[in-house]
Amino acid sequence: MKLLVVEPNERVSVALGAALEEQGLEAVSASTGAAALSLLDRTRPDAVLLDLALADCDSFWLCGAIRATGSVPILVTSARDDHQSCVRALDLGADDYLVKPYNLAELLARTRAVVRRNGPADPSVTEGASRPGPTADTAEETLEDTAEEPLPDLLLAGRVRVDLRERAVLVDGAPTELPDEEFDILAALARRPGEALSADRIVEEIVRAHRVSLRATVPARLATLRDRLAPARLVDSPEDGLYSIRQAQPFA
Repeated sequence: MKLLVVEPNERVSVALGAALEEQGLEAVSASTGAAALSLLDRTRPDAVLLDLALADCDSFWLCGAIRATGSVPILVTSARDDHQSCVRALDLGADDYLVKPYNLAELLARTRAVVRRNGPADPSVTEGASRPGPTADTAEETLEDTAEEPLPDLLLAGRVRVDLRERAVLVDGAPTELPDEEFDILAALARRPGEALSADRIVEEIVRAHRVSLRATVPARLATLRDRLAPARLVDSPEDGLYSIRQAQPFA
């Protein structure tokens, strides 16, 4: 599998490229948006790993520009853990979003998944499992073009429309109420139209969707929680990006 790594930090780019090659993958690197578009056309990668901190252009614009060239999978890798960045990247055509720092094994698993969904030129790229890798210091949902160009949060499955943001289902335009569990199952199937999914795969899709959504909102929710419990000074943030709760004291 050939990956285009778009990463402005040379140290990170070199380290990630070496780690990917140790896993038997081919990595081509670009540190700017212009170089990325040039390499995309010349190397025809199986997937793109896109960082959001490029200096020469808006990385979100680049995400949309890459998507406009075709269906190559885009996995955004970024230190930005806010909900808005995640949603914006997915809306522009990213297939997945991974927050830095991440484990290399997870990066490879997510990359294989998006390539598998898009159909690689070489079917062997998704076969087999990769060896566990070290943590890489670098980090989104498939928005395939359709004739009707639906909104990113709207899934179309025949006569059924699934609105992920509003958690609403319409059959032939009529609202249909579903319990939360049934909605999640329907959404998992609607994301993979035409695919036969096992019960375990459906569970994986549900968990993944919730993880992406929840991960992007955790910092904001923690800030709110800390404010609500401020008088008790219960929730701490000892380091940037880390959170803890004070040890409970026994009642007198």
